[in-house]
Amino acid sequence: LREHWSPEQALAIYDLLSELGEIIWRYYEIEMSDLIAERLKQNAALQRHSPTFNEAPDF
Repeated sequence: LREHWSPEQALAIYDLLSELGEIIWRYYEIEMSDLIAERLKQNAALQRHSPTFNEAPDF
């Protein structure tokens, strides 16, 4: 990525990526929704099994 874009260039890229995201979502909504749900389940499971700062680690 270029470090210095004009506001117009940045907005044009943002609009392009937003539109691309919408197109991809229309084609893959169900599959992507399933993947997102699976990731959320995995993250929740990791959080349940992660030690808190108050717990001593198991060695």
